[in-house]
Amino acid sequence: MSRTLNWQLAGAEVVLHGDCALFYPAESALLVADTHFGKAALMRRRGLAVPSGQSRDDLYRLTNLLEEFNPQRLIVLGDFFHHRPMPGEPFLDMFPGWLAQHRAVSVEAVVGNHDRHAAGVDIGLRWHDHLDLGPFRLRHEPEQVPGRHVLAGHLHPVLTLQVAADRLRAPVFWFRDQVSVLPSFGALTGGWDLPRTAEGRTVLVVEGELFQGPD
Repeated sequence: MSRTLNWQLAGAEVVLHGDCALFYPAESALLVADTHFGKAALMRRRGLAVPSGQSRDDLYRLTNLLEEFNPQRLIVLGDFFHHRPMPGEPFLDMFPGWLAQHRAVSVEAVVGNHDRHAAGVDIGLRWHDHLDLGPFRLRHEPEQVPGRHVLAGHLHPVLTLQVAADRLRAPVFWFRDQVSVLPSFGALTGGWDLPRTAEGRTVLVVEGELFQGPD
């Protein structure tokens, strides 16, 4: 077990990280998916007693990843926001200062389905419909693109393993021939249960450590 795992993908060397991130050294790019910033604030406005601090904690996790990999680019594979942020939300107050602390890094995002609700919100990000990086097409939805290996998010894949009475449900990186899906990064994002019969390979994230999934 390890917090990082070197991985071959579409003929390229990448590094998987136990905080649900992927680093592509050839392009000095750090990728995460589905941050869903602002979800906790929305849930509290709707009367759900969820704790505050999700945005602060997730930004802190991103800071640790930037310090570990020292990338030139940080790219979120869609659903940067959970909803259209409201004035005075904690994330809007925190993010400009966080961005200023990391001005040497180009912070970018692919537009996800949740981000479309935030059209016109200018917080200093570079937005893309999609990005081509080496052999990869970076997009939100995991759909095939001819001539490219797609890196995507959107699904929040998790895998459930059970032995007798012991049960483990963990986020996974899910790798297939032409499309790979990163686990969701945001702390409150939940997950979609990957069928055990699903094709491809998985790497489980368990308490920050990486384990190759069952064949």
